[in-house]
Amino acid sequence: MGMASTLPEMAEALVASSSAAERGLIPRVLQPALQWWLSSQLEQATGLEIEIQGGDRQLLRGYLPHVRVAAAKASYRGIQLRQAAVQAEQIQINLGQVLRGKPLKLLAPVPLRGELVLSQDDLNASLGAPLLQSGLGELLKLLHQRGLGKAGVDLQEWQLLQTQGELGPGCLKLIFSMVNAQGEQVDWPLMTHVRLQDERTLCLEKVHWQGERDIHPTVTIDLGDGVALQELRLEAAALRVQGMICIYP
Repeated sequence: MGMASTLPEMAEALVASSSAAERGLIPRVLQPALQWWLSSQLEQATGLEIEIQGGDRQLLRGYLPHVRVAAAKASYRGIQLRQAAVQAEQIQINLGQVLRGKPLKLLAPVPLRGELVLSQDDLNASLGAPLLQSGLGELLKLLHQRGLGKAGVDLQEWQLLQTQGELGPGCLKLIFSMVNAQGEQVDWPLMTHVRLQDERTLCLEKVHWQGERDIHPTVTIDLGDGVALQELRLEAAALRVQGMICIYP
């Protein structure tokens, strides 16, 4: 993106005096370096806004005291976001290397706090991402292991092709498109209510396969380390998430 060729010239001007460095570090070095890093992490970002706040001494030691990032539309590892607004504090970066024209890197894990919004279309586009497709396959295995799988079906004989989702107030319908070794394709619609049990545990309640009468017990899913959600709200056409997720170097 041309940043490697321009940052050395920036650095020479900035380090000529400490006062010049303090005045120009954010707009002339850190802002473009952070924007370059975000562009390398996101497949798509529309209306990207970056705000960096901090004292000069902290910045010159390679710490970003406070960063706010917002986007009208973004894509991360295949997950489509309609809106994203996150902030982070005490981000440790390789400032010395950045001043010598090297790309920005994180030197320690960064907890991101904020809100993400997915529309109905975003959800369906995201369900095809390898990250979520793998998780959905694990969900099918979990249901099967707990005796909650589709009645009369041996899961090992079927392979997940794709998944579509339909959002409703507090509830979710997942349509698993499956194929077997003979090439037969079928859809397995699963209905469930969704809520948070705690900041890292997701609850699937009133789980049942469409067309079957059995309502299965609540299924809990551990979201893993580095996740702490305060709110997960399913609406008729949107999924809203508030909380923290940790980004690792």
